[in-house]
Amino acid sequence: MLKKLDRLVLNVDSDVSVAAAGGAAPPVTAPAVETLLREFGEPQTTAEGDFALDDGATLVSPVVWEAPDASGPGLPDQQTLERLVCAAIVAAYPDRGPAVAQWLVSRPQAPQAGPKELGWSYMAGWYAERGCEGFYRAVWEDPAVAAQLEDRLRKAGAWRVAEALTQ
Repeated sequence: MLKKLDRLVLNVDSDVSVAAAGGAAPPVTAPAVETLLREFGEPQTTAEGDFALDDGATLVSPVVWEAPDASGPGLPDQQTLERLVCAAIVAAYPDRGPAVAQWLVSRPQAPQAGPKELGWSYMAGWYAERGCEGFYRAVWEDPAVAAQLEDRLRKAGAWRVAEALTQ
């Protein structure tokens, strides 16, 4: 039996540099998503910013991973899901950002640290017992980080989509 597709969440890292964010174009715009979806029908924009296909039978929800936080130690410059998580951790535990930044610059002959290196450094430093696969669950189980994640996801519009998926 085929299952019906009720909602498709289009997840995209912004990849915009925080330093250049003022003039950078967002990676996913409403017109770009609408153009893409025209291959599958005539999308209608909902009041919430989703796109409805097949007379509303399928909703497409774009989610762009970004964090509104200013640049700082222990935060990637590139807007990604990792940056959002790192920003939540640093907001919950301000002393961790400088510690991670200091460790990353102390590595001999290492490549420049990007979003993955920063994200996994928090995992190794404070959530290692959960391993890489459990890291993103572990941050939700830490009440201080979870509160910061929820705040950022609400600002990004992703919380609304997550709530819709639970209904």
